[in-house]
Amino acid sequence: MINKFISTTVINRYGQSAWDEIKASLGDYESTFLEVQPYSDEVTFGIVGASVEHLNIDLAVFLRQMGEDWVKETSQGSYKEMYSLVSGGAFEFISNLNNMHQVISAQLEALVPPSFLCEKNDDGSITIHYHSSRDGLEPFVEGLLMGVCEHFNQPATVSTVKLRDENNPFSTFRIDFK
Repeated sequence: MINKFISTTVINRYGQSAWDEIKASLGDYESTFLEVQPYSDEVTFGIVGASVEHLNIDLAVFLRQMGEDWVKETSQGSYKEMYSLVSGGAFEFISNLNNMHQVISAQLEALVPPSFLCEKNDDGSITIHYHSSRDGLEPFVEGLLMGVCEHFNQPATVSTVKLRDENNPFSTFRIDFK
């Protein structure tokens, strides 16, 4: 699903011709990825790498854009029903991401989803601890969190508080509502 989605971000933000050029540069690119078929992270990172190289943009910028666009696409498409089950806004949605990933994992056995732990702070902000087996996706998560806030009409800023390292098994984000 994510491999198909990379092209959606490129097309929506940079145009069909940009995607056609990126796809041509990939050589053995599979033109039709199956949503229920697992693909290696190498394939996904290869498509992302070719995209940022061709578009001449920073990887973190592109990953943030993908995160924001992921929420827009999934909330209007195949996961629309899951978004509609949440009435309590961004905090409730993010707090239930682990449950949503568990449901999806039942359908996609090879899925290795991240996990999220949310805390509501006294000042109304939210702290999110993000656990993943994949490195370097924090900008994507920032974009996802921004997209969730936008989806629920809760203007906010998202910041990375701390990145995962050898002493800390998770990355931490903060959402401050405007």
